[in-house]
Amino acid sequence: MSSWTTTTFSTHEETALPPTVSRSLALSALHDPIYMIRRNSRVLTHRLHPPDHKSTHRSPAGVPLPTYEVTDKMTFLPEAIWPAGSVTYTMSFENTDDGVRHVLKAAMGMVSRAKHTLVEREGRWWLVEEADVEVGRLVAGRVRRNMEETAEGNFRAFVEGLEGRRRGEEGEEGMKEGGKALGGG
Repeated sequence: MSSWTTTTFSTHEETALPPTVSRSLALSALHDPIYMIRRNSRVLTHRLHPPDHKSTHRSPAGVPLPTYEVTDKMTFLPEAIWPAGSVTYTMSFENTDDGVRHVLKAAMGMVSRAKHTLVEREGRWWLVEEADVEVGRLVAGRVRRNMEETAEGNFRAFVEGLEGRRRGEEGEEGMKEGGKALGGG
């Protein structure tokens, strides 16, 4: 909901997955929060909140969702407002039958609700990301540009990681750090 201090925008990104990547492999990656977080090259740190933490997000049914505190490197942020050019936010994950939903909450009232979905087209799997973002008007342009600039690299890293997983080169990242996303189908 927009007001005179906030605005909303939507994004839509998609990429074809290599024919060698199965739906089950892609879905297992989408259901692994650590894998998803690490696809963003700007992530500096991340840690899982316990289910009873005050910042833990909840599903519409009230079920605690795996919620991570994530710090990203943001070179465009003024250091007077954000020291060291970084921003820390919370991000939750909820599995679905065809992908994952996540909610990101950051400073200045920014909330991003996104869904990554696997869609089959002409015998090939595609990863589709749709996001609705509410953010302060003063930083909306920068936030949108940052999302657009990082999308291609994040999708490329996702696909490269899938190929590594398929070849057995990448381990079960989520298992090493405490968990897979819960909830959903």
